[in-house]
Amino acid sequence: MKKIALASILILLCVTVAGAYSFQFIGPPRDSGSLTGYVGDVIVVEGVSQNLPPGITLTLRVTGPGNYYLIRQMVVQNEGRFRTIVETKGLREGNYRFEIQAPDDYPLGSQRNWFIYQLIDRSLLLTITSPVKQDYDGWLTINGRVDELGSAGIELTVYGPAGVYYGPQWVTTDLTGRFFQEVPIDMEGVYSAEIADRRGMIGTVDIQVVGVETPVSVTPTPSEAIISVSATASRENPAYFVMQTRSGPATISTSLGIDWVIEYIDESGSHHIVNEHGADRAETFTIQGNEGTIHIRAYPEGQETGTVHLYGQNILSLTTSATPLDVFGDLQASAPTPGEESPAFILMPLIALAILVICLVKKP
Repeated sequence: MKKIALASILILLCVTVAGAYSFQFIGPPRDSGSLTGYVGDVIVVEGVSQNLPPGITLTLRVTGPGNYYLIRQMVVQNEGRFRTIVETKGLREGNYRFEIQAPDDYPLGSQRNWFIYQLIDRSLLLTITSPVKQDYDGWLTINGRVDELGSAGIELTVYGPAGVYYGPQWVTTDLTGRFFQEVPIDMEGVYSAEIADRRGMIGTVDIQVVGVETPVSVTPTPSEAIISVSATASRENPAYFVMQTRSGPATISTSLGIDWVIEYIDESGSHHIVNEHGADRAETFTIQGNEGTIHIRAYPEGQETGTVHLYGQNILSLTTSATPLDVFGDLQASAPTPGEESPAFILMPLIALAILVICLVKKP
């Protein structure tokens, strides 16, 4: 009976061992479950398995500060290898947990399948003094300063639209950590400068390079062009104009400084008067043009004499004219301001009435 029980236990152990799959990390996570790096570093997650068959998909789950959550799929290749890369640019400082999970059909054994990666943000030490938007002239300027670095130097790598343009190469810094570097480039686009030192990544800056545009003279279309004309006008001698319209809405406005009155005869022969504002605002009217002729008369509301400027948009022409009076008719005379009546004129009828009464009373 004991032999049967012992045999059963051995069989169960064999089944358990046979059903457990495993892998081993390649690189630093293999030796330690707690790693340290800097924001901007590239984290390579790589492993190899002796018993996971090719084609099996493993899942990498990354959790971190601020509810950070990332999932990556990795397919086991020949010889049991799998690999993925995690960018840390823009991530918050803190601890991130990397864990690899296998499908339910391929349960992993007790071997460690996770590691903790502590990210340290050193970008606050970096100050870029060159413009982050530069005109294209064949060179990319990268100037800046790294606090607490001194003259230890930086390692500079520049990526661009066509790949790596510079480095990784060490660049000198002065006693205050300042550095200056110009990198030859061959096109417009966004360039990324990675700055590191002997401890690791410090920070990354993106620089946009744009082409220098040659100013282009833009000629307005006929409908956008404004045609102007001017003439001296008074109420006794108005200024007359004639306008040729296009098809569509046309707008006419006056100059400021005088309270102008505008009269116009539209294409149908109707007479209109525009006088809505004072000297501080232009008189404006809009009509629907039909490639016809509009007659305009302008004069001050008061007794002054001045130069009226008319501005027309979406019209063919606007010129001064000797329009005869019969087109508009006589100007309506200004109503004189009534003067105050003298008390004598009010009392005279009363005095006359009193004299008449006295004469009738004294008459025998």
